[in-house]
Amino acid sequence: MPLNRESLSSLKEKTYSNYMSLLRPLDKTPRHNILKVLALCEAGAQHQLLGDIDFLSEQLFPDTASSDYLRMHWSDRVAPLYAGTAAGTAIQKGAQGSVVPAGTVYVSQSGKRYYTDTTHKVGNDGTVSVRIYAEESGRESNLDEGEELAISSAIPTGVETKATVASGGIAGGTDAETDEAYRNRVLLYQRNFSRYGKPGDFAAWAIDSSVEVTKAWEIKGCYGVFGVMLVIVLGGNHFDGINRVANTDAVRDYIRTLCPPVQFTVRSPELVELNPAIRLLEDEDTVSNRERVTTRLKSYLESKAKPGCTIKESTLKSVCADGFFVTEVKLSIDGGDKQFTAFQYPVLGSVRWT
Repeated sequence: MPLNRESLSSLKEKTYSNYMSLLRPLDKTPRHNILKVLALCEAGAQHQLLGDIDFLSEQLFPDTASSDYLRMHWSDRVAPLYAGTAAGTAIQKGAQGSVVPAGTVYVSQSGKRYYTDTTHKVGNDGTVSVRIYAEESGRESNLDEGEELAISSAIPTGVETKATVASGGIAGGTDAETDEAYRNRVLLYQRNFSRYGKPGDFAAWAIDSSVEVTKAWEIKGCYGVFGVMLVIVLGGNHFDGINRVANTDAVRDYIRTLCPPVQFTVRSPELVELNPAIRLLEDEDTVSNRERVTTRLKSYLESKAKPGCTIKESTLKSVCADGFFVTEVKLSIDGGDKQFTAFQYPVLGSVRWT
């Protein structure tokens, strides 16, 4: 840990007390040789200084620096990604002409609170789309379409006490970047610090733009042959779950501040589930082997899946069999080999064990 220096008066008092306890000046014979006492004090000071030097030497390099020093030294070049706030639309019912005022607070069944920042008026059909924002940042504030919200503030006249999350859900809430994720981005920046629009730079800028983005790809010429580029972005991973990026406009705006003047667009692809049917040998069909096969499939998709890829049954068969625990696999996908477009991304759905 870094040096926390005490005040000079405190150090003087401690040193004086130490000498008084060791030398015992009121005794007829000193308890210790004064040279030994001075040597101990000097050795202690040197030990403290060497410890500080050893700590500070580790802070010179991002792969060994502590999280505080890492962000302190690199935040001007690689901006840390902080938690994002979820937002979306809820359908509020009420009497025609009644008003949902700004500052109305809703609460979800999980206890998360949401608020409005503008006034909304119920239309002729007895409903109004209310734009709401989460009070707390993070993924836990995201809600799916159809979930119920209850008004927890003063209930406006003529308005029902409950609302329903509209199409698209309450999305965009993301957890802050972890220390290790930030360290990896710093190391990636060091390996590729000159970004001017070469292949891979747009994808790297997309990942730097938001903590919501963990995967990005570049597809050139998607809308023509004159430099128009498609940047595909996704969040999460195949082990914990892949998520579409809700705020692609923020990713686009960030890239525009850094990239050369070329035309590009940012999209988050449709997630297409693979639901393979798998049969193992009878003596190998165990719970642990099923988990092992599922993990191997997720690992393969994590490393190889991308928009526009082709997933073949034969490839997945070879992935599932490790030659030791699982020696033979029969696998099929509905419709056979799958070819995905640039706007589609494969994820593992439900595995049917036959």
